[in-house]
Amino acid sequence: MDLRQQVLYWVFLATLRPNPGQPWVCLQSQWQCDDGGCVPHIWRCDGGRDCLDGSDEMDCAGLSECPRGQFLCVGTIGCVNTSARCDGQMQCPTGSDEDDCQRSDGCLNSDWSCTNGLCIPKELRCDGVEECLDHSDEMGCGVCGEDSWRCPQGMCLTAGDLCNGEVQCSDGSDEPVTCGKTCSLKNGGCSHECVDKDWGALCLCPGGFKLSSNGAVCEDVNECAPPSAPCAHHCINTVGSYHCRCKEGFRLEENAVCVAAGAAVRLLTVQRNSAVLLNVKSGQVELIQTLESDPVALAFDVARGWYYWADDRGSIYRSSGQHAIALYAGEPGISGLACDWLNGNLFWANLKTKSICMQAADGKSFTVVLKENISPSGLVLIPVESLMFWMDAYGLDRVTLERSWMDGSERRSLAVLTAQAAHSLSADVAARRLYWISDIKESVETVRTDGTARQSFTGLFRRRSAFSLAVFESFFYWVDREGLWQVSQKHPDQKRFLSKAELPLLAVYHPLQQPQGPSACSPAPCQLCLLTKRRSTGFTCSCANYKMLFLNEKCEYPSFIYATRDSVIKLEFREEGPSETHLFATHDGILSFDLAWNTDWLYWANLTGHIQRASLTQVKTEVVPTPVPVCLIRVDQKKGNIYWVSFKRNIIGSTTVNGQYSQQLYSTTAEIQDLHLDWLRGTILWLEHNRLIVMSVTGGRATELLHLSGEVIGNVAFDLKANSLLWNSKFAAGEKPPCW
Repeated sequence: MDLRQQVLYWVFLATLRPNPGQPWVCLQSQWQCDDGGCVPHIWRCDGGRDCLDGSDEMDCAGLSECPRGQFLCVGTIGCVNTSARCDGQMQCPTGSDEDDCQRSDGCLNSDWSCTNGLCIPKELRCDGVEECLDHSDEMGCGVCGEDSWRCPQGMCLTAGDLCNGEVQCSDGSDEPVTCGKTCSLKNGGCSHECVDKDWGALCLCPGGFKLSSNGAVCEDVNECAPPSAPCAHHCINTVGSYHCRCKEGFRLEENAVCVAAGAAVRLLTVQRNSAVLLNVKSGQVELIQTLESDPVALAFDVARGWYYWADDRGSIYRSSGQHAIALYAGEPGISGLACDWLNGNLFWANLKTKSICMQAADGKSFTVVLKENISPSGLVLIPVESLMFWMDAYGLDRVTLERSWMDGSERRSLAVLTAQAAHSLSADVAARRLYWISDIKESVETVRTDGTARQSFTGLFRRRSAFSLAVFESFFYWVDREGLWQVSQKHPDQKRFLSKAELPLLAVYHPLQQPQGPSACSPAPCQLCLLTKRRSTGFTCSCANYKMLFLNEKCEYPSFIYATRDSVIKLEFREEGPSETHLFATHDGILSFDLAWNTDWLYWANLTGHIQRASLTQVKTEVVPTPVPVCLIRVDQKKGNIYWVSFKRNIIGSTTVNGQYSQQLYSTTAEIQDLHLDWLRGTILWLEHNRLIVMSVTGGRATELLHLSGEVIGNVAFDLKANSLLWNSKFAAGEKPPCW
């Protein structure tokens, strides 16, 4: 490989310090990384690598265990929620949370797989209600007649199966302690009512109680526990009963329904080529904005009075009700808009680019939140809980309901929607529930935001497909080919036609759908701030596209330095494209170079084997003396020492910056092909005749790590964060690599 053809680059980190040329000085509340950078002290040993070199997560004690309810990732640092274990998504860096998992035909472990591919909660199996549409969830369950016995798992037993000495129910309830007893003797052992049966005493319980597995004692029924959901918002269990409570701003009606007080409920929808607000009660229509093209998604920000829509060309617009502006022009395929109403940011999902993006309230800066293993639609945000939800069809045979923090971290599957033909994801924010339409089941499906309490609402659409859905105050709103409808969840037979609808787009517009509260992003020093509960700070900083987040928490365009045979060049990447700046040129040639981050000195070995250095902040060039000519150099970023390979490629040595002290660390009769300095861990690694060898930076015993027979290795690189070594085998057998 000719030197004139190669491009050597090093991330140009001189922009990381406010005063170039001076070492970093961390505040009392900060922790100093091994590379000199500063991070908040609370980020030390929190399971996330925040230093550029990952040193904030090294030598951490007490990380061998995770808090209760979390799973310890294997082979790395960090914990994930136990609910993320075996959910089909890898949250641990090594993927250990998905190791040794038993799958249930594409469903979650908490689901039961129907013959037709639908997934239902296991507790709905054999409950007497057909959920699978093909009756497979009720097959093999038996018929529970008057004298039959239903096990907790749904299976029905005949009277002859009771008290026969063989346990058939999972909880042993078919062999109660009342077998062979009579009610005339101590009430058959029952705590409440007793009825004589052929097999013994059958104990009965009053309303609000259930029979324990021993068949004698009546226990309180927790009506508030999943999967039942008798209350819209909060459910408080009491002995033998329960009562409901509503969130602030709502009043309780019918002992279970929470009705919004104050502002009227309106729907944001499209009529006559305009975005409008339709008053549900009065039918009055308020014009918001005339639209030049048909929108594919709508969103709003009540507090700021902003309305958003996207068209099929990939453009996004914002209106204040008076003036509309174009915010973004991108790729077609936008499949969902959602507003972070706490911070004024807008999120969108795009099926074509397979990504979720966020744009700041300034309407100029945007960033990609998620772009790996994702095909998103139906985006929903709940910023007061830092949560993001979407439907995902990544892969041909699996559709899931996904959840993550709003920075895209700790992603997991809440439900498998495969074979449902699911669409129109919506949320009732106050109820903390997600809803969607299942075309196959002709139903509205719902689950809590934590993935529990799955329910189905059937018989709503009269075999007419519903195109979109919105939910508020225990009411469903949807659009079909006839128009816009409303129905109560408590009274599904009382449908109400609201208006004609030109497009299947609607959202409930009400302040209680966007409850206000403090935002962790308010004091954050970020260009783009993403809410998350993965960090104790409550936020993650991000940068607009084309920029990188540096250790000073500022967003800068990435800069690199590379060398040709006689020049050192700075390469910068900006939105308008890359640009180059020649830092300096030399007639002595350049064999190898390195950059000292903390001092802004650039070191290089010239064609005569001498080491020189030049300051990037002042016009100054110096020679660093070495005992022998050298051709390859590496700089220790912690101590500033220079490690080199001799011009003949048979000696490794080190020299202090001023050249006053040099030492030979290693010599060989073979040829040293490449050298890597792992200054963070204090080791040197090099390639020698297809052998990878390691040694301490202070010298001593050299140890062979790897031998690759038959493969000629070119050069080596080290990933500090992953603690991994990479190499190439570019050179053919017999070809000598260059000294660089």
